[in-house]
Amino acid sequence: MNSGKPLKYLVWVILGLGICLGVVYGKGLPEQVTAADLVLAIGDGCTVAALCFLSLGLLIWVATTGFFDIFSYAVRKGAHMFIPGLVRDHTGDYYSYKMGRQKDREEMGKKGEKSLFLAGTGFLFVSLVLVVVWYQL
Repeated sequence: MNSGKPLKYLVWVILGLGICLGVVYGKGLPEQVTAADLVLAIGDGCTVAALCFLSLGLLIWVATTGFFDIFSYAVRKGAHMFIPGLVRDHTGDYYSYKMGRQKDREEMGKKGEKSLFLAGTGFLFVSLVLVVVWYQL
């Protein structure tokens, strides 16, 4: 078993709890805090953490498919056009650039960040449970 995997999950959970606490404190609870107010604030924090993690995980996954290769190619070509002596342009045409990038991705074996998706899903589940509890209060 890879010892780095549980550490990834732990890092994402700690970061998510930090986001959650930041939202709870930033929301500004009233002086007379009721249980419903606290549950709602924690649920909002978990929702923000879940949406951040899920959207970032989705963006990372899309980036590993090569969807953004056209933009990086355009930036390289544009930078070479505006700053010809400073930027070396050895990319050739777009097809060879894309095939080179795809080969690099295959060699690296990068498939995305599952731990990020799972942490986001966990925070989303907790936020849904807290919304149900809030409606019961």
